Amino acid sequence: MSRHAFFVAGERIVHVANPCGAGFQYQAQAHTLLPQAQVGPHQHELAETVLVVKDGLLEVMINGAAGFVAAGSFIRIPPKTWFAYRGVGDTPTRLLCRTAPAVAARDACRITIHIAAA
Repeated sequence: MSRHAFFVAGERIVHVANPCGAGFQYQAQAHTLLPQAQVGPHQHELAETVLVVKDGLLEVMINGAAGFVAAGSFIRIPPKTWFAYRGVGDTPTRLLCRTAPAVAARDACRITIHIAAA
């Protein structure tokens, strides 16, 4: 199971597990954006943000560049990055926004698998 696991049941978010050491800094929220409604611009100094698009189309602006994220896709925004997003199209955009402290590279580990023929 992922350490960053949650699922959405309607407008309710159920956390399956918290990232190690995140405590109350971990947040996941469901959003419904009306067409042309915008969130941001803002940045998180020490946290990364993941936007998962459930329905609709999202325009995401990151450090001055813009792109689109369609339903079924997601985008990860690293800490200290300016970003904003808005719903585009004729229907509301439903998405999940997850913010959690970024895991330092020193906390990561490398796994190597060796396969030998019999």
